[in-house]
This record gives sequence, structure tokens and C-alpha cells, in this order.
Amino acid sequence: MKIFITLFIIVHVSVFAQQKESHFLNIVDTTTNQKLQLSSLDSLIQLTKNKKLEEFAKYTERYVALAINLKNYEKAIKAAINGCHTINIQLGQPKRALTLLTSVEKYTSTTDNSYLLGGFYVKKGGIYFNLNQLEKALINYNISIRNYNSKDSIYKADAIFFSGQVHFELSHFLKAIKQYKLAANYYENLGDKEYMYLTRESVISIYGVTGFEEKTIQERKLLIAKKLEENFTNGLGSNYYNQSLNYKKLGNIAEQKKCLLLALKYIQKEKKTTHLLPIVYSQLSKFYTTNNNIVTAKKYLDFASNELKGRNEDSYTFLFYYKAKCYYLYKIKQYRQAETLILKLLAKERTSNRGDFIMEMNMLLSKTYEDLGNSKKAFKYHKIYTKTKDSLRNITKLNALSYYQTLYEAELKEKEISKQKSAIDILAKKNEAKKRVLFFGSLGVILSAMILYLYINRLRLSKKKKLKEDYAQKLLLSQEEDRQRISKDLHDGLGQSLLLIKNKVTASNIPEIEVLLNNAIEEMRSISRVIHPFQLTEVGITKALENLIIQIDSNFNETYIFGDIENIDSKLTRNQEMHVYRIIQECLSNIMKHAKADSAKIELKLNKTSISILIKDNGVGFDFSKKYKDVNSLGLKTIKDRIKLLKGTLRINSTLNQGSNFSINIPIK
Repeated sequence: MKIFITLFIIVHVSVFAQQKESHFLNIVDTTTNQKLQLSSLDSLIQLTKNKKLEEFAKYTERYVALAINLKNYEKAIKAAINGCHTINIQLGQPKRALTLLTSVEKYTSTTDNSYLLGGFYVKKGGIYFNLNQLEKALINYNISIRNYNSKDSIYKADAIFFSGQVHFELSHFLKAIKQYKLAANYYENLGDKEYMYLTRESVISIYGVTGFEEKTIQERKLLIAKKLEENFTNGLGSNYYNQSLNYKKLGNIAEQKKCLLLALKYIQKEKKTTHLLPIVYSQLSKFYTTNNNIVTAKKYLDFASNELKGRNEDSYTFLFYYKAKCYYLYKIKQYRQAETLILKLLAKERTSNRGDFIMEMNMLLSKTYEDLGNSKKAFKYHKIYTKTKDSLRNITKLNALSYYQTLYEAELKEKEISKQKSAIDILAKKNEAKKRVLFFGSLGVILSAMILYLYINRLRLSKKKKLKEDYAQKLLLSQEEDRQRISKDLHDGLGQSLLLIKNKVTASNIPEIEVLLNNAIEEMRSISRVIHPFQLTEVGITKALENLIIQIDSNFNETYIFGDIENIDSKLTRNQEMHVYRIIQECLSNIMKHAKADSAKIELKLNKTSISILIKDNGVGFDFSKKYKDVNSLGLKTIKDRIKLLKGTLRINSTLNQGSNFSINIPIK
């Protein structure tokens, strides 16, 4: 029975989502109001995000074009940035993503929003990285670093980390290490463990490309052990996968297999690294093929094929799949098919810098021709294989030599700079010593007086602020107590009286009066619910908010209201839940009374350390400073006081005739 209920709910939700999508798509295709079209496209983007990737991409492209036409350039830039990951990574269409970004690039000069400017060039750099145009990627990452400011530390850290990855690919190892360490400092200060560990993994990988396999394995073992000790599993799949590659180079088959299976285990659990699934499946298929387990090899090859469905074949991921398929075809003696596929891959990768791949394919092609009895071609490709292998060994040696030479030169330079700096410091200290005695003597008295004044003033202001906050809190609590008492009196007193009258009228069989009484009872209950929401104690904050949205949506036909409310039951105290409910109720009430909106959206998300609330509409907007100073506008002041009691933050973005956004963040323990 439970299964049928679950299936019914899933089908019902799916149908409801499709109806919503059809509703907004109909608006886009029929209305001539471009602002309404833009709002509807935004709703379509939200409905298809992470669900229908191709539809999401198309809606994003239409949204960007329309926003540009309306000269709303910031919205166009933001939508292009947000759509880039899906198109570039999930759909595997980097050129399409680049076209989308290029369409808004000339409008970046119209904004001074550091988050948008930095994010734009980070996304552009990522596309060029996927297209293997590394110099262009580095240029764009550096531009993004310059555009981010102190408010965007986490995004700046990402851009620094990405630039380190490009330096690594360009064999600029010391520059890569420098960028990785700088990014690690940012991540550590921001408390971002995941990326702090990722930067450590990146530094470890440099040992691998310089030929120090044993050291690479040992350092990564320490990293994995530390993660497991802290029960921090994010990125473990990637760590184990990289470890398997190093064991492969050492010829340790048992450890290679063990690490590949562990990589698969953790990648399947972690949503962020599912793009690695086809790579790991392909590597497992190749492993079992070379170890003569054809059945298992075919199983993993099929898994990889299924994962790659719908992705662009230009994606780097396909190389792993095709390489595994070549080995499989060779092993089952489908030599002609193997020959055709290998030649196709070698032709495609002729200009790439993937030496390991080219070496392996030439070796396999040589074996294929040998089994086909074509010794001439077998010798030809074996010669290319040997030459490529020697070249890669030389590159590894040169990488190691370059690493140590650059390191040595950097140390010499640092020592020279250190000597010069020491000499300058000594001279400076001698000159400054004389000035300090006079300067600090007179400054000491002034500073002491200023510090005392500031301390006393701070105590006074702090006390005044505390009194004001205590008063506001007591006033709000007192209001809630009065509301609860009035609501209870209405329900228990007047409500019971009306019910008794209704029973007598029903017995008297006077339909007109019975209808009037039913209306009066329902109105009394509605007033009671508005005055104090007893649902908070009966069904919890989450359900109470959902019911509030449904109730307002059904009572105001002019405005379409929808929401996405995550479960926050037991995350707040009873008083905190009441404040959250009142904040959302007041915001929605203001939209109904003043916004003249066609639609409104409420999002409530539960994060690790906070609850975030976004309330937006496409109405007439308002001037916040003017509205807040209006003595008759108590709603905004009450909202702000409640958020302050919750130790939260409020951001209001409202433009006349362009709607309003209320963004609220409330910390939780």
C-alpha cells in the first residue's frame, strides 16, 4: 500500500510540475508583455534546473536574449553565468556555453558588480580550459581575480585555484604551487575544508608529473587518512582515482584495482563528482580487459556508455570510454573494429598534448596489426609507440629538472632579496628609532585620552542599543501574547456561541440564516488564524508556511503565488518559528496590498548553519529608503526588528516597475 501511495505522490508532483511549465510556456508564447515574458522564463528556468537540461539551456538562452533587448544587462549577465555550468559540464557543450557568454560580454562594462564581473571571467576561463586553450583560460582567470573584491573572498579563492590548475597544465609547477598555497590560505580562513583538501591534492599531483611516484602515493595516503579520521568524505573518490593511476605506473595491479573500486564507491555517493563516473567505469573496464576478465570488463564498459548518453562527444570524458572500448575490441579479437576506432582517435588527438593516450593507442594499434598479420604496420606503430614513450620519459625528467632548477633559482633570489631587505631594515630602524621617542611620547597622551573617550562612548551606545533591542523584543513578545489570547478568546468564546446558535438554527430549518452563520463562523476562524497561527504548534512551522502560501494564493486570484519550502521543523525555538512565520506573512501581505504583481515566489532553504529565505515578485516595486522613513509604514520596521531578534540579515532589492526581492538569512545552531 505504501508503494502505491508513494507512486501516486510522485506522479502527482510530476504532473503538477508539468502543468506549471506549460502554464509559464504559454505565457511566454502568447503575451506581448516582455517583462511578463522575462518573469515567466525565469520561472521556467527554476522549474527545469537540474532536471531537464536541454530545456533549461534553451530557456536560459531565450531569457538572456530578452533581458538584453529590455536593456536589463545585469540580469542577462547573471543568467548567462548561472546557465554556463549546465551547458558546459552537464550537457558537455563548451562552444555553446562560450556563445552564450560572448552574447553578454560587451555589456559587462555597464556594471560595477564585482561578483558578476569576476564570475563572468571565471566561467569563460573554465570553458577555454575544457577546450584545451590554456593561455586564454589563464588570461580570463587573472581578469576574474582582479575584478573580485574583499566581499567575494570564496569566489576569488576559486579563481586563484583554477589559475593554479592552468599553470600545472602548462608545466609551470612553482607558479602552480604558489597559486595552490594562496588559494589554500583563503579556503582555510573561510573554513572551507573541501577545497583546502583539494588544493593539497593538487600540490601532491605535481610530485606525480615530476616522476616521484612513491612520494606521491605516500603524501596522498596521509591526505586520505586525515580525511577518514575527520570523517570528511568529500573528494575521496577523486583521491582514490588519482592514487590508482600512480599504482598503475608502478605496476602494482592489486592496489590499482583496490583504489579504483574505492574511487567508484565514493563517487557514487557524492553528487559533486558524478561526472567522474564514466571515467572510473572506463578505467575499470580497461583494467579487467587487460587482466582477462572479459565479462566484468563488458559490464563496466556498458555502465560507462549509459553514463555518457546525451553528452557531447567532444567531451574529454569520451576519450577514456573509447580507449577502454579499443582494449575490449582487441581482447575479443574484433581487430578490424579496434583498428578503425584507434585510427579515428589518433587522428582526432594528433594535435593534443595527451602523450600517455597517444602512446597507449600506438602500442595497441601495433599489437592489432601484429595479430592481423601486417608486420610492416605493426613495426611502424611500435616504433611510434617507443618514440612517444621515450619522449614522455624525457618530459618527466625535464619536468623534474625544471622543478628543481626553478626551485633553486627561487631560493637564491629569495636569499638575495632577504639580504637586501635586512640591510634596508637596519638603516630604516636607525632612522626611525630617533623619531619614535619624540613621536610616541606626545602621541601616548593624546591616544590615552582618545581611547578613554571612545571606551566611555562605546559603553553608552552599547547600553542604549541593548535597551532598544530589549524593548523591541519585549514589545513583539507582548504583541504575540495578546494575539494568542484574543485568538483563543475568539475561538473558545465567540466560536462556541456561534456553533450553539448554528445548532439551534439548523434544528429550526432556516437555510438563509444557517448560511449566514456558516459564513460568520468561517470568517471568525480566519480572523483567529491570522491573529495567531495555531498551526505552528499543531503541524509545525514547515506545514504552517505551506498552508499560509496556499491560503493566500487561493484568496488572491490576481496574483499567482508558489513556493519551495524545505523542512525546518525542530531547527528553531518556538519564538523563532513565530518570528519567521510573521516575517513571511508580512512580506506576502505587502505584496498582496501594494505590489500589483502577477506572480510571487517564496524559497526557503535549509543550509548547514543557516536558513535562507527569498521572497520575490514582479510587481511595481518601491523606494526602500522612502518607504522605511514613512511613519505610517510599520510593516518594514517590524520585519527588520524581527530579523534583528533572530540575529539574521536582510537584503532588499527593489526597483520601481521591476519588482522586489527580499533576501533573508537566519543563523541556526
